[in-house]
Amino acid sequence: MVKFLINRPIAVLMTTLAFLLLGLATSGRLPTAMLPDIAIPEITVQLTYPNNTAREMETNVVRVLRNQLLQISNLKEVNSETRDGWATIRLSFDYGTNTDFAFIETNEKIDAALNFLPRDLERPKVIKASASDIPIINLVITLAGEYSDEKFLELSDFVETVLKKRIEQLPDVALADMSGLAKPEVVVMPDIRKLQSLGITNEDLTTAIQQNNFELGNLLIQNGIYQYNFKFANPIRNTDDIKNIFLEINGKLFQLKELAQVVLRPEIERGLAYHNGKRAIVLAVIKQSDAQVSHLKESLSNLMRSFEKDYQNLQFYTLQDQSQLLKLSIDNLKQSLLLGSFLAIVIMFFFLKDIQSPLLIAFSIPISLVVSLLFMFLFGMSINIISLSGLILGVGMMIDNSIIVIDNINQKLDSGLNIVEACAKGTEELITPLLSSVLTTVSVFFPLVFLSGISGALFYDQALAVAIGLFTSLIVSILLIPVLFKLIKNKRFFKNKWFATKGKTLAIEGWYERGYHFFFEKKAILLITVSGFLLLGIILFYKMPYGKLPEFKQTESVLKIDWNENINVYENQKRIDEIMKDIERVEVYFSQTGEQQFLLNKENAKSFSEAEVYLKTNTVEDLESVIEKLKNRLMHYPEVVFQFNPPKNILEYIFGNDKTQLKATIFSKTNREVPAENAIPEIESTLGFSIQEQIPIEKSAYIDVLHENMLLFNVDYGQLMSELKSAFNQNRVDNLKTAQKFIPIKLYYGQEEVETILDKLYVKNKNQQLIPMRSLVRITNANKYKSIFADRNGEYLGVNLAANNNEDRLIKTISEKFHENNYLGVRFSGNYFDLKELSSELSMVILVSLFLLYFVMAAQFESLWQPLIILLEIPIDLGGALLLLWIFGGTINIMAAIGIVVMSGIVINDSILKIHTINSFLKEGFSMEISIKKAGKLRFKPILMTSLTTILALGPFLLISGLGAELQKPLALTVIGGMTIGTFVSLYFVPLMFSWFYKFFQKESSYEK
Repeated sequence: MVKFLINRPIAVLMTTLAFLLLGLATSGRLPTAMLPDIAIPEITVQLTYPNNTAREMETNVVRVLRNQLLQISNLKEVNSETRDGWATIRLSFDYGTNTDFAFIETNEKIDAALNFLPRDLERPKVIKASASDIPIINLVITLAGEYSDEKFLELSDFVETVLKKRIEQLPDVALADMSGLAKPEVVVMPDIRKLQSLGITNEDLTTAIQQNNFELGNLLIQNGIYQYNFKFANPIRNTDDIKNIFLEINGKLFQLKELAQVVLRPEIERGLAYHNGKRAIVLAVIKQSDAQVSHLKESLSNLMRSFEKDYQNLQFYTLQDQSQLLKLSIDNLKQSLLLGSFLAIVIMFFFLKDIQSPLLIAFSIPISLVVSLLFMFLFGMSINIISLSGLILGVGMMIDNSIIVIDNINQKLDSGLNIVEACAKGTEELITPLLSSVLTTVSVFFPLVFLSGISGALFYDQALAVAIGLFTSLIVSILLIPVLFKLIKNKRFFKNKWFATKGKTLAIEGWYERGYHFFFEKKAILLITVSGFLLLGIILFYKMPYGKLPEFKQTESVLKIDWNENINVYENQKRIDEIMKDIERVEVYFSQTGEQQFLLNKENAKSFSEAEVYLKTNTVEDLESVIEKLKNRLMHYPEVVFQFNPPKNILEYIFGNDKTQLKATIFSKTNREVPAENAIPEIESTLGFSIQEQIPIEKSAYIDVLHENMLLFNVDYGQLMSELKSAFNQNRVDNLKTAQKFIPIKLYYGQEEVETILDKLYVKNKNQQLIPMRSLVRITNANKYKSIFADRNGEYLGVNLAANNNEDRLIKTISEKFHENNYLGVRFSGNYFDLKELSSELSMVILVSLFLLYFVMAAQFESLWQPLIILLEIPIDLGGALLLLWIFGGTINIMAAIGIVVMSGIVINDSILKIHTINSFLKEGFSMEISIKKAGKLRFKPILMTSLTTILALGPFLLISGLGAELQKPLALTVIGGMTIGTFVSLYFVPLMFSWFYKFFQKESSYEK
């Protein structure tokens, strides 16, 4: 077949051009994303039930709903957190679950549970996790001039009614989620003394407002042959209308403004947003799931320029631009691809004895890449940091196939064959070993797709990209390279003397021969060296730290603060401004205090004492300095609990895990509720350390109604509650209906201390007598849990444990202590168990991969013992891979594991070709010693070149920064380390093992005969 193609160069070239055109056409249509389209098997249920404590919510609402949701199919975990007036239930499913069906089933279970829940409970909100939920950009808007409440109310209304709608009109935008808005309210503040002197209560004011704020609708009136619609106008349209409402009291008319102040002001804030110390509103722009990030970024940039031009009294800022992160990551990987390809081509000039061959290899790389893009499009893949890294990895192997074919053709030419025969024979005799090497690499990857969870999806995309690159390069090297080789060598095509220039190859064959004689004469040194790497690999495998993802160098951080004091959001923000004051090198800080208004907020609700501060600096060193200064300042607040986390990006969202390494969940054996607050000292005594910082407890004030006094003074309960609500700005009497929104009208007695308010308040009883509030209620203080946590087994207290790599021993010790306790029990959870399960799965998958490798090689060599020689190489190379990873301070994580698997598939290709060549010489009648020596010399340059091209193709990962490069760095380190040791093993250890195995099995076969 090869000979037929060599004689049809025009047909081959036209076919190649056709594939190149298709590849170039589809490359522009390939979607660009940070990661593959991975479905996230997670659903969040949010509940709001205002004016209910965490205990009431957990008992009456969350527990009922959680038990109902446990019936959902494929449910892996369920965890809930309940706070005052708010709860979140997180449902985690087995990977591969259809989240669309799970979403429908979750809603069905919630609808079924509504019959058992309080009637006034708002229907729980169900949110399905998606990679597109992460805002592509956060748009922050502030006033350009001085701040005032009135101006900020106007800004909030303008953002909500104009800017938000303009952004959502963009075709690639799904939602502009908002937070930091100020909401208006009309407050009626009565003069309590006047009301008491006139003998009226707030109920009279409420009735007057409600009677004047009516909406009668339309009346249809006929007048002769004509017909009219009459509409009754609402007398209350603004605050002046409220002020002018008349009340008849004891035969006299009073206007409301004589009895109370009426003001329009912002509602009491439950959450704030500040940008560099200035009040702000944030719009989180969520993209459509199928939107092109580049298109969205361009349209948003144009709209931003329009905003800045049209609204010069406003200032616009962008934060956490995921599109920029994506662009930098993809650009860095493309740069690595180009640089790695260039270095690999340059190295060819030092090994090949002419200029045509390196140029031919250089020509084959873009052809293989473009055709690979075509197949990626056909397989529905996207350009992302995983598939691109797969292509980069494939570049080295693409070059390998071309190098081996060209080198073999040159050897045939040197042996005296003509150009056609050399091209045909040199290519055809390598089809089997090249196909075998591709299959061995693919057979290593293939079982990895059966890994559970997101890890399997990550392996799948990278494995598919590598497999596409490998098969494409195999086709190019077998079908195209021989044709191009003949054309380049043909003088009719290239008469230029430059192309005929012969270069001097490096005189390194002598180095190999000297090394060969040295190690074969002193076998002990070779065996000690190899055994050392084998032992080193075992030690590092067990001693190196484990993790899910590599650590990324960041210039951004998110500071999470809980002051653990009963402060409001204004004091919260004031403290943030104080700790940030005069901190140098901070480019941007954006704080969000208290509750946030985002619709797609899957995070747990924050209390007024909690805050998040986003920090951005210019360099990593600046960020470390800022964090250190902030830690020192925060230590001045004795109750504060804080932590610094990386900002949420797509990688953190999908792979980041909020779980700690090991957590003890302590529960009550005697009832279904969490252990009481007074049980904490006993728990600390059992554990042997303090847990006060880990268990958030807050002080609460309880108003106890004295029911006997209520009966004694004949006071109505509803009247009492109305007075208390008015005292604490909770008495909503009606709505002011404007053209665009409803503004709440509230009765409020003013901002004073609680004790003072209660001293002033009176309640009118059924006999129209004024009864002091102090006689009817009593205030008590108590401590309670800020949050109540629960899982499928019930409520618990979560305590993070410092295991220090002694998890099993710690679990056993704590379990024995709690086993003796009759009231408290303990369970364990955390990343430790996830990583243990992942490593167990990975071990099984690698074992299957090794068996597949053995089967493929046994079929190729028609031998049961020769594949064992090659498999011996893998654990030795593992030592080199882990050594380089350890030198660079890495951890054994998902990407390092991919690198080890990739290295295992690549590194044995050289040994496969070497043993194939030895077998060829043995068949020709050469002795075993001569066959090994001739094969070693013949395959020395190809082995060295293929190793160097792979190493140089991955080398730029170690030099280029950026998220994509840092993610792939552990992979590059393990492959480079393994390939370096693997080259040495292929050159010297494999021939030694072959000679020993050959002698042993030859003796066995002679005994059998």
